[in-house]
Amino acid sequence: MFGRIALVAETAADARDVIVEGDSGILRCAPPWFRPVYEPSKRKITFPNGAIALTYNAVEPDQLRGPQFDFAWCDELAKWRYVQETWDNLQFGLRLERPGRRPLSIVTTTPRPIRLIRELVADDSVFVTRGNTLDNSENLAASFIKAVRKKYEGTRLGRQELNAEILDDMPGALWTRDTLERAYIKKPEGPVDLSQFVRIVVAIDPTIVSGVLGALVTKQYSWDYTNQRIVAYDSVAALPVKILEVQAPARTIPNISSINLLG
Repeated sequence: MFGRIALVAETAADARDVIVEGDSGILRCAPPWFRPVYEPSKRKITFPNGAIALTYNAVEPDQLRGPQFDFAWCDELAKWRYVQETWDNLQFGLRLERPGRRPLSIVTTTPRPIRLIRELVADDSVFVTRGNTLDNSENLAASFIKAVRKKYEGTRLGRQELNAEILDDMPGALWTRDTLERAYIKKPEGPVDLSQFVRIVVAIDPTIVSGVLGALVTKQYSWDYTNQRIVAYDSVAALPVKILEVQAPARTIPNISSINLLG
């Protein structure tokens, strides 16, 4: 059995209202013969076998500096304010080993596509389970099921919230997360010798606006892949009205990324 338990939620209120006192919380789900004692002022739950659980929140990651545990329950990790700091501090404290049992943690969360969620799902030591909202339909109002299916079924939000899918990229995205990850290069230590590079890239947003008159955008700038130049469009006519020359050394090759040009 586990003896020292960390219960971690986004806020202190979430830890109390969801993990401890919620409909699926510890106090509601504990059987009568194993009813724990909850002391809110101490953030402490004591079980009949002597195991102790303490609540923590992701607003104050340093709460987890110092304590040590053999088990942790992390709820709605994907919405934690300081998710990486809180998770890292928890891992340093998850170091107690019981006879025949190594330290473990369980994460219950909507699978928003944050970096930590993707890393956990890809980790061979992590066991992933998924639950569809309809799997729990017997415990939910029929009117709720009907309403969310009507409004969200088949939508991107519905796939995430109802079907527990991790959605990394927007449909039709110019730059996918996989493309960015594969192109990532770790910054070298010390000064960088620019002479070693084959080319220098000028990065420009795919669509840039200027000439804003009230709520009306009068110009947009886009990259012309065919002619390798920036083109300014009249927003109303949607036709090229001006060519912007790119003044750069011969080795400079314009590309698309994130520099804003305001005309």
